[in-house]
Amino acid sequence: MPAPSTASLGDRLLDAQVAWLVERLTGPALPALIAEDVDDLLLAGSRIRLGDLVGAEDVKPVVHLLLATVPPSTAASTLVEMAADVGFAGPPEAFTLADLIDREHVAGLTGEALGLVDLAERFLDRLTESPLVATLASRFVGRVVNDVVQANRAMAEKIPGVGSLVSFGANAAGRTIGAANKQLEQVLGDAAGKGAVFAMRRLNKVVLDTLKDPTVREAVLEVFDLYADQPITGLDQLGSRDDVRRVAGLLQDIVVAGAPTEPVMALADALVDGFFTTYGDSPVSTLLEELDVTRDLLVEHATAIVPRALAAAHSSGELERLLRTRLEPFYASAEVRAILGEA
Repeated sequence: MPAPSTASLGDRLLDAQVAWLVERLTGPALPALIAEDVDDLLLAGSRIRLGDLVGAEDVKPVVHLLLATVPPSTAASTLVEMAADVGFAGPPEAFTLADLIDREHVAGLTGEALGLVDLAERFLDRLTESPLVATLASRFVGRVVNDVVQANRAMAEKIPGVGSLVSFGANAAGRTIGAANKQLEQVLGDAAGKGAVFAMRRLNKVVLDTLKDPTVREAVLEVFDLYADQPITGLDQLGSRDDVRRVAGLLQDIVVAGAPTEPVMALADALVDGFFTTYGDSPVSTLLEELDVTRDLLVEHATAIVPRALAAAHSSGELERLLRTRLEPFYASAEVRAILGEA
């Protein structure tokens, strides 16, 4: 019987190794193999610094690419529309505001927000520089004052003898203002801008004084208590499905326009630099520990995901094909053929 050629020996060894690997990757021993691999990776991670594996300058281009390509992508648009539909439908199981956030956290956030009165004051002062905003503030103040006057007048007219006096005074004032209106138009027109700014500043003062009021904190907590036990519903209470999708699309457009801009890129670079400044000199395992990702958690999730993925690849024939593609060049190499020829 003629001796098998080195080529046929190589092919037989290739077939044997592929079959052995497929059995290892799909058989009952796979969970134990996964646990061993996790342990080996964690051991290696305890000896290798994160900065030795990858550097900040390697990560930044990837972050820039993601910021520029992901937000406008078809997948992102599909996910945004899906998220809008989920929000419109509401949660599958009812829950309340108190299930999401504790009262203590609301109190803490309120205290921090009320401590930023100086920042709010600077922001409101900047708003005063806008003529249109000042005009709107003036109109708001005017409407509030007018409503108060009208309410007081309505109450006064219910008192016998006072109603006719109030009506007489209002009519007389109206005739006087009408006669003087033309003369005052120019003066009032010149002073309109200053009056609007004055009204805006008065409104700002009211807002700031209100924020400084100690009862504001209790009022916020009282509102939270009123709604804490109310079930949170879907966005269908706010509009139609098309309305929700349109708003979600607008938010996506904002992200699409803003993500690739220079300020956002610079912020992303600063965050990457900060991350590597903090963890670059530490072992990879340190990062996992500070993320509270334990060995048991890694094994649990890996054994839940990997076998299913490998089983799907095996059923489709892709697992064997991939293994054979990677191993075949080795057994076809001159070095292996030379060894087999000596055997």
